[in-house]
Amino acid sequence: MRSFPTYSLDQVCALVKERRYRVTGTAAREAGALSLEEADIVACVIGLNEAVFYKSMQALNRPGFWQDVYRPEYGGIQLYVKLQLEGAVPDDLVVIIQFKRR
Repeated sequence: MRSFPTYSLDQVCALVKERRYRVTGTAAREAGALSLEEADIVACVIGLNEAVFYKSMQALNRPGFWQDVYRPEYGGIQLYVKLQLEGAVPDDLVVIIQFKRR
């Protein structure tokens, strides 16, 4: 576990704004359980800041990949948001792995 982000938050936000992201089925179900839609997921990720960074951890199912975890508040809900970058420049893609109530 790392106490600093693996990925540049500026890069993550820029990629999401460019619609270069994928929401996993797990994250979509978790958001849906909170009555949130993909637009809410996007708005929340774009609104992340370093102050809500929690940890960076190795992916359990993908050795060598790191995932950054943030704990923001969105719509009055305390969230646990896990992100990962995949691909190689210029084909980077943000994968939103989890999006659940904290």
